Amino acid sequence: KTCCATPRSDAVLPKVPRVEIAEGYDAYAKTLAIWAAKYNVKQAAIVVRNGGRVVYQAGIGGADPAAPVLLASLSKAITGACIASLVRQGRLDFETTLGQGLARFFKERGRPKDPRVERVTIAQLLTHRAGFSNAVDGVEPATRSVLTSYLVNHTTRAAPNAEFLAQQLALPLLNDPGTEFGYSNAGYFLLGAVIEEVTGQSYQAYCRDHVLIPAGAKGDLDPTWAVLGAAGGWRMTGADYLAFFEHVYPTHEALGPTTLTWMLDPKDKLIGNSVPRSWYSLGVRMRDRGRGLEMWHTGSWRRQLAPDAHGPRSADTSTLAVRVADGTSWFVHSTPLVFGGARNELARELLRARLTARRQP
Repeated sequence: KTCCATPRSDAVLPKVPRVEIAEGYDAYAKTLAIWAAKYNVKQAAIVVRNGGRVVYQAGIGGADPAAPVLLASLSKAITGACIASLVRQGRLDFETTLGQGLARFFKERGRPKDPRVERVTIAQLLTHRAGFSNAVDGVEPATRSVLTSYLVNHTTRAAPNAEFLAQQLALPLLNDPGTEFGYSNAGYFLLGAVIEEVTGQSYQAYCRDHVLIPAGAKGDLDPTWAVLGAAGGWRMTGADYLAFFEHVYPTHEALGPTTLTWMLDPKDKLIGNSVPRSWYSLGVRMRDRGRGLEMWHTGSWRRQLAPDAHGPRSADTSTLAVRVADGTSWFVHSTPLVFGGARNELARELLRARLTARRQP
């Protein structure tokens, strides 16, 4: 499986067993436990936030809801927020091209093999419309063939370097930029490189100082899988991620008016043919089902590697984050990961739990 892939939003979902929901926030844990048993998930933890604070957290199978975990593709929202901060400062625009944003990199390392790459825009990278081979094709090279080749001479424990980016840029695009949605990690690796070129800082340092700290959140690149970088490499606790996630919800003033307007406009961002329509914006999926705006994303990473001198490197994990219009948000981490409609089902059932739960004293 490819890194950090999100399930199709129009997938046919299995029926979930109907259960009596417990009163109070325990409804979340009960829903999670039923789902975990159905899909043979060994460990899972949930953190719920409302009113600017964590109101509930629980773990099953020995999972610690307060432990930092690899976010996988939930990292994309952090990258998106970093881009938004540069847009707010006037240092980037959504229509900035890679030819502009990576001008120095192309001068030093050579131009990309496919000339269309240079006219790919920041907006197209953010919304997975840059034209790269993607997870749906089953050949997403950024975290498969390219990463495998790169790791022959490099460690998983360090952020990706220029050689990794150059290997990605040696491949042709699958589609013309802007023509269709294709979920791909390559675009977010490139956004990380743009952040570094524009700011002169490391990707991790800039995002920490300009996004996470202002949001009151702590995080770092995962000590084992830092190589996933801007596409999937962050490690945080559920509580810290939800504090950050609050700042990405498209009413928060921290994003700035330009980004807020862009996020709320589904034009050139739609995903599939699901009803209601969903769209992809700042590293998150969004939709409005008549109860206000919902924002969510999933993350996945499975890779079996031999231990190195520093310890184990294998991973088998998944994450889910959701934020709804009434200000409630939740973060779920589970292992082993499950694909297909299972996590869509969990998201739906946790929404039902939220509607029936009552705040505990």
